[in-house]
Amino acid sequence: MKRENFIVKKYLGLVFLLFIPGIFPLAAANVSFLVIETGLPKDGPAAQYSIMWENSLMDVFFEMGHIISNSPMMRLDKKPPDGFPDIAERDFEEAQEGGMAYFLVAVVEHPIPYKVSMRLYRIRNQEMIREQFYTYGAPKTEKEEYDNIKRAVASMAARLR
Repeated sequence: MKRENFIVKKYLGLVFLLFIPGIFPLAAANVSFLVIETGLPKDGPAAQYSIMWENSLMDVFFEMGHIISNSPMMRLDKKPPDGFPDIAERDFEEAQEGGMAYFLVAVVEHPIPYKVSMRLYRIRNQEMIREQFYTYGAPKTEKEEYDNIKRAVASMAARLR
């Protein structure tokens, strides 16, 4: 009798452990990023400010538990028109094929004052679900600016929860 009780308790314990994760839905989203620089010469390394934006996107979304990927940074002569940039179509399709649910395009306009627009798209129907703007012009320390960028990105990432 004791052995049967032990087996029943063991079985119920296993079922309970498997049931707990089902109670709390996972809040992770699959997000792919593309950072586009504008207003810089075609040939040359990525600007430090653009790299800060790319790193902030990766850091914030990862820290919030999302599954992330990114496309290589692009450089354009001028800001792409409003809406979905045609230049990003290939990266969008790759994200779609990779099973991503969201695609975020960050356009960093150079020179100072920097203007950044972030557009968040739902991959399923290429619908823009949020657009956010950020302007930076006053000189600050790199740490302060990095923290400000992370706050701006976090407000965008909060839309995925």
